[in-house]
Amino acid sequence: MLTAHEISFSYPEGPQVLRGISLELRSGEMLTITGPNGCGKTTLALILAGIIPPDSGELRFKDVAVFSDDGQALIRRELSLLFQDPEDGILTTSVEREIAFGPENHGIPTDHIRAIVDDLASKFGLTPVLRNSTEELSGGELERCALAAAIATQPSVIILDEPDSFLDYDGKHRFWEEIEKLKSAGTAIVHITQSETAIMRAEKVLELAPVIERRRIRLVRNPVSIRERVIEMRNVSFSYDKKPVIENVDFTIIAGESVAIFGESGSGKTTLARIAAGLYKPDSGTVESTGRVGISFQFPARQLFAETVRDDVAFGPKSIGLDGPKTLAESALKAIGVERDLFDRSPFELSDGEQRRVGIAGILAIDPVCVFFDEPTATLDSRGRARFVEIVVRLNSEGKGVALITHDIEIAARCCSRAIVLKNGGVIFDGDIDILMTDRELRNSLGLGTDSDIYGGALCAHSG
Repeated sequence: MLTAHEISFSYPEGPQVLRGISLELRSGEMLTITGPNGCGKTTLALILAGIIPPDSGELRFKDVAVFSDDGQALIRRELSLLFQDPEDGILTTSVEREIAFGPENHGIPTDHIRAIVDDLASKFGLTPVLRNSTEELSGGELERCALAAAIATQPSVIILDEPDSFLDYDGKHRFWEEIEKLKSAGTAIVHITQSETAIMRAEKVLELAPVIERRRIRLVRNPVSIRERVIEMRNVSFSYDKKPVIENVDFTIIAGESVAIFGESGSGKTTLARIAAGLYKPDSGTVESTGRVGISFQFPARQLFAETVRDDVAFGPKSIGLDGPKTLAESALKAIGVERDLFDRSPFELSDGEQRRVGIAGILAIDPVCVFFDEPTATLDSRGRARFVEIVVRLNSEGKGVALITHDIEIAARCCSRAIVLKNGGVIFDGDIDILMTDRELRNSLGLGTDSDIYGGALCAHSG
C-alpha cells in the first residue's frame, strides 16, 4: 500500500529532521510511529500524506510515485490525514458539513452522504452537536469530528497524528472500535502516538529516536504548611449563547495542592479554567484569588505569537512589569526542559510537544499563585511527561496551586492528590484521587477509565 525508501528531510535553514527512513505498510496493517518530541514524527506524516516532498528518497503509494501527478491524484482519493491539532484540518463551518465534505468531493450521491453523516455522527457521539458550528465544540468534540471526517471517504490508508490525545474515555472506546473495523476491511493505518499501551496494538513499530530511559516519578506530597485558598469559586454559573455550560459550581484550591479535573468532552472543564484565569466572566457567583492565575491552553499554538521563543516567554513578565523579563523567561524555559538552541527560534517552527513546553514556560515566568494546565501532557514524550510531573511537584512545594485538566488518569495520579469530576457543567465527584485509581467500578460509573482499561492489561513500556 505504502512504501518509503531512504527518506531524508530538512527544513530551510534548519537542522536535518529525518535521515534514511524506510518503511513498508500493507493492507490491514497498523504501523505505529513513536519517539521523543521534535524527532520528526509529524514531518514524516506530512511526507507520507504527499503534502511535503522529501529532500531525497522514494515514496510510493500502490506502486505509484507519490509526488507524480498520478500519485497526487491517487493520494487525494484514497488517503486521509488527521492532523495533530484537529483544528488544522477543519475546512467547514459545522459538524455536519465537515463530515460530508470528503464524500461530496468524491462525488458520492447526496442520499448516500446523508446516511454516511448520520452513521458516523452516531458512532462518534456527535449527533447532539451535528448542526453546531465547529467553533462551539470542545477539544474532545473537535477531535471526534475530525476523526469522523477523516474516515468518511473510507480511505485505503489513514494517517493519524496523536488521534486520541484529547479524547475522553468514551471517545477512545468509540475511536478504537472504528479503527479495528477499518483494519478488518483492509485499511492500512499509520498511527503516531506517545502512548506506550497503544503501541502494543500495532503490527509494526517505527521508533525515530533511541528509547529514552524512563524514570519512575515518586509523588512527593507537598510539605507546605500554608493552607490559604489561592483560588475559590462560589456558586459559579456560565452560559454560551444562553446555553448553560457551568452551573452552580463551588471549587477551591489550597496553596500547595494539586487537583485533577476530569469529565467527558463538553462537560465544562476548559470553561471552568478560563473563568478561573479571568478570561471569562461568570453569569453569576464569585471568583476570588490571592494573585495571578495562569492557564496553559489545550492547543499550545494558540498562545504563541512572538518572533522567538525567548521573546514569547518574556512577554508575560514584561507586560506586568516584572524585573528582568528575559532572565525570567530563560529560567522558565530551562526549568521546563526547552533546549537553549531553541531560544532564538520561531515558536511556530517547533513540534507540538516543544510548543507545549514553551507555552507552559510562559505561564511559569509570571510567577502565578495557581496554574490551570489544560491537557498539558497530550503529545508529550515520556521525558516530557516525567518533567511535567516534576514541575507540578516543584510548584506545589513552593506553595502554588495546580489544576490539571486531563483525560489521563495515570499522569494525574502521579502528581495530584485530589480529583473532581464534571458532568453537564456540575461537580459529581470531589475526593481523593487514590479512590478513583483503585475503584474501577466507580471510574466506570463516572465515565472515566485508564489506558489499561481501554487497551487491556497493565501499563508497560514498549521495547525493541
